[in-house]
Amino acid sequence: MTDLDDAREDFLKLRDSAPGVQLATLGEDHLPEVSYAPCVWLEGGCYLYLSELSSHTANLKRNPGVGLMMIEDAAAAPNPFARKRASLRGLASLVAREDDRFDRVMATFHLRFGGVMQIIEPLPDFHMFRVEAATGSFVRGFGQAYQLTGDMLDQLAHIDPTK
Repeated sequence: MTDLDDAREDFLKLRDSAPGVQLATLGEDHLPEVSYAPCVWLEGGCYLYLSELSSHTANLKRNPGVGLMMIEDAAAAPNPFARKRASLRGLASLVAREDDRFDRVMATFHLRFGGVMQIIEPLPDFHMFRVEAATGSFVRGFGQAYQLTGDMLDQLAHIDPTK
């Protein structure tokens, strides 16, 4: 196994184990807003189930551009400057309840988050979004920064600061 294979494994582990993502959306005043939302990764996309009561929902409906960040738990990191983290940028789109994907994704939300989903799934103010990431980076530690590439942003290329 190569160093890139190890780094890819670490990225996928971070992505798939993160219970949620920090969201960067553009507010009505054109200033960035940062928030948090639980998520699931399925079929190459990040799915969010968001309430209209949250400003990030209105922000995404108005402007689908979004930044996502997943970061290693501080207690698990040996150094706060070297926490594993991934930053992704892409576009969010609504997934209608009638869409074929809705039930598959919702089943994954139920498996991951349990009973709370039975309460919030039927609420009419909640909407499902799929984020298609177009660009991204993964920091594994000091001197270990990677550009995420490929159709599903699951391929890594080392970022060389000397170039």
